[in-house]
Amino acid sequence: MSAPSSSSSSSFQTRYDVFLNFRGKDTRNGFTAHLYEALCSKEIQTFMDADKILKGQEISPALVTAMDKSMFCVVVLSKNYASSPWCLDELVQILSCKNDKKQTVLPIFYGVNPSDVREQRGRFGKAFDRLEKKFTEKKERVQKWKQALTDVANISGWDARNRHEPTLIREIIEHISSRLINNRSGVDIDEQISLPGIPDLPAEISKFQLPSKRKINEAEEIEIRGKASQVELSDILISSSIDDDLRDLDSHSYWVALLDDA
Repeated sequence: MSAPSSSSSSSFQTRYDVFLNFRGKDTRNGFTAHLYEALCSKEIQTFMDADKILKGQEISPALVTAMDKSMFCVVVLSKNYASSPWCLDELVQILSCKNDKKQTVLPIFYGVNPSDVREQRGRFGKAFDRLEKKFTEKKERVQKWKQALTDVANISGWDARNRHEPTLIREIIEHISSRLINNRSGVDIDEQISLPGIPDLPAEISKFQLPSKRKINEAEEIEIRGKASQVELSDILISSSIDDDLRDLDSHSYWVALLDDA
């Protein structure tokens, strides 16, 4: 994965894994801070807020760049979220990136009902009503906000109400981590990995699962785990000049011999 996120990045043009969109007064020092710390601990490069924008840069273009370069946008929808035009403008841009660039948006409904976000009702809706009254002359902008809230509430995410926070954060991290691994791997999860000079796994042994999806390069440790036995091939150098005896081996007897020796 990417290097850990850091406010001392030498260039703002870094490609981010995750962009966090949230209402600062609600979650900056609580849930979002804990989520950010957990993401960084897993070396998931995360953009949290404007603190990382270099001096001399315009805020809005810089934030758009951060969103544009992020694989995931996590939207933390809290009770006062809809009272912030800044949050809502970000949300409109995030959904634009999702539609144009197929980025993944992950909503977290923190202390709010997803249906209240979708329909702008309840306590969440009251916060939006107060904001709407301040923008009576900007109806088009308000309509974009309404549509964005409806759209984000229709995306599968996490309802954080009555959830154990550490468990919830762990679930989010695991989801993002697995997707990052899959996106960066050159091997499809359902594909059988074929290595130069190494016979393919016969059907009798194909039930063994690789522990993770990843690209196999010329020199890598290969792990094959099964229910009853474990075969480890460590530090095998795969080169274009593999021993001729190995090339001549029947694939079935080759793998069975390995299992017998385990």
